[in-house]
Amino acid sequence: MASSVLTNLALAFLVAGFTLFATALVLSRRAHRYQHGMQTLLQLASSPIELLDLPAAAWPVLHGAGWCHLRWEGDWYGQPVQGSLGEDTLARGTNDELRQLFEVSSGAQARLSVALRHSAPRGEKRLFATHLAQVFVLLLETRLRERTGALSAALAERARLSLYLQHDMRNLAQWVSWVSTDFVHADSEPRLMAAARRLQTNAPLALERAQRLTNALGKERQAGAPRDVVLRDAIEQAARLAGLELAIDGDATAWIAPELLERALDNLLGNLAADWREGLTAAPQVSISRPIDPDGDCAGTVQILLVCPLPPEGMELPPEKLFEPFASGRPGGLGLGLYQARTCLREAGGDLHATVVRRQLQFALRIPQKCEKVGKNDEIEPRV
Repeated sequence: MASSVLTNLALAFLVAGFTLFATALVLSRRAHRYQHGMQTLLQLASSPIELLDLPAAAWPVLHGAGWCHLRWEGDWYGQPVQGSLGEDTLARGTNDELRQLFEVSSGAQARLSVALRHSAPRGEKRLFATHLAQVFVLLLETRLRERTGALSAALAERARLSLYLQHDMRNLAQWVSWVSTDFVHADSEPRLMAAARRLQTNAPLALERAQRLTNALGKERQAGAPRDVVLRDAIEQAARLAGLELAIDGDATAWIAPELLERALDNLLGNLAADWREGLTAAPQVSISRPIDPDGDCAGTVQILLVCPLPPEGMELPPEKLFEPFASGRPGGLGLGLYQARTCLREAGGDLHATVVRRQLQFALRIPQKCEKVGKNDEIEPRV
């Protein structure tokens, strides 16, 4: 009797051990398949595949994990999209766990509803499959946000370009208007000759601006590389285009892309020129200085101070709204001139501020300068 009991007990232990071994082997194989499937999905994340092609690319992994049906539908930039993979042969409503629903969206541009049905309602197979499905949906959402984010960035850059070009065209049209006004009022030969000489002087500058504007249309705005620019020359050129005669005190060079400085000065002086040409104010005064840091070295910036007398009736905009986009004190004004002037200088590493002091509007332009200082071995080291 005792021998029979021991034999049966040993047999039971043997069966239990074999069962545990078989179970462990099955779990190991499922875990290996799960790991392989997860790696495959993660590889899709770094591939250039389009979002709407992701379900088909991921389906072999999902189907191998027990998902029997995948369906997606929604709106893709105004167009309805839908698709399905596998066969939906399971009875609906049999078990709530058999159906997984996900919503993937990015703003109002795109929205997808994803439905998955599984053949195993419980157990580790279902757990592994659920994890793979969640990674797949996360992959969809990430790719969707990448796509819409890139689109938003491109549209924002395009809108930014359009604002620049729109105001550049307005500045050029304003110059043409001023030239035309000079000739309209040239009621004598001396005045006609004076207008012709001004046109001859300013025409090369206007031609350069017009050619740059033509080249920029339909292309991304790209600022050139910074270089040394003589500030007095740049200010005088912008003033001539605006019809201004400026008294400039001081001189310096700045380290900036010339087109950024030109756009900033054109917009700034163009805003002041209307009052000056209409006789409402005297011409602005300009001073250029190079701040020195406490150690006596170059401070890395050049400052231009533009002092403009205010019209008798005062400013049409409060000081705090001067650089606000689309805020204009003139009828028909775009309200972008000062905003773009400041934006250009900030893009170059400088800045633009305005203050009202004793009936005068003062603009302080800070522009990067390429400094040089002598090192220990008397070598010239550039410092920007």
